[in-house]
Amino acid sequence: MVVVGDSSVLIALKRIGHQPLLHTLYGQVHVPDAVWREVFASATPAHSVPTVPPWIVRHQVRDPSVGESLRDQLDRGEIEAILLARELAADLLLIDERLGRQAARRFGVPVRGLLGVLADARRRGHVPALAPLLRRLRENGFWIADDLIEETLRAVGEASPSP
Repeated sequence: MVVVGDSSVLIALKRIGHQPLLHTLYGQVHVPDAVWREVFASATPAHSVPTVPPWIVRHQVRDPSVGESLRDQLDRGEIEAILLARELAADLLLIDERLGRQAARRFGVPVRGLLGVLADARRRGHVPALAPLLRRLRENGFWIADDLIEETLRAVGEASPSP
C-alpha cells in the first residue's frame, strides 16, 4: 500500500507519541519536501540533524507547477502532498484540512484524516481505546469538533466520553 502523508496527521500523532502507528498501519509513509521540512526540520535546533523515522520516505515533487491553481486555497505542504500522491498513484493520502481533502478528491486521490487513521488503529487492535488518545490530542492543541469525536467513538464501538 502506497501512503502519502501531509503534515497535520504526522504532527498530531508525534505530539501524543503515537507517530509509529503510521508505520504499524501502513509500513512506509511518503512525504514531499515541504511536509518533511515542516514536520522534521522546523522542529529541530539549527545545528542538529532531525531525527526522522526510517519508514518516512522523503520525495521531491516532479512538477510543482501542476498545483499552481491551488495556491490560493492550500499551503505548500498540502499542495505537494496531493501532487506526490498523484505521482506515486498512492492508495491513500493522509490529510486533515477540509479544503485539502476536497482538492485531493478532485485530483482522484483517496483521503483519510487523523480520526480515520486512529479508528483504523483501534479496529485493528493497535490501540486499546480511542477516547484517551482523542483527549490527549485536544490537550496538545489539536482541535476536533465534538460531533466528530462522538461519531468516531461510535464507529469503533466506544461510548462517548463525558464532557
